[in-house]
Amino acid sequence: MMGVNFGSGLHAAPGRAVDTSAYEQYIGRWSRLFIPALLTAANVASGDRVLDVAAGSGEAAAMALSTVERSGVVVGADISEVMLRAVRVRLQAVSFRPVVMDG
Repeated sequence: MMGVNFGSGLHAAPGRAVDTSAYEQYIGRWSRLFIPALLTAANVASGDRVLDVAAGSGEAAAMALSTVERSGVVVGADISEVMLRAVRVRLQAVSFRPVVMDG
């Protein structure tokens, strides 16, 4: 279980669930501001394979999926299985592959 404090309202003590909505409000909104520039700088294109380390709420994965399209793959790695389950439900894309691991 994840026992890391990511900011106000995001603490997940061992044995307690991660608050995905709080994470989204705190981190997700900032991610949406810089991820388009990051994907452009990396020249991500249709058919590419993208690794999203510390996928969190899946903002980078969602934006990358729209760029790599069906011919590409986005792997979302995160230490929190709970966060990845929420991203999987949200994205429901065949080309998204969640992986639980420590980045």
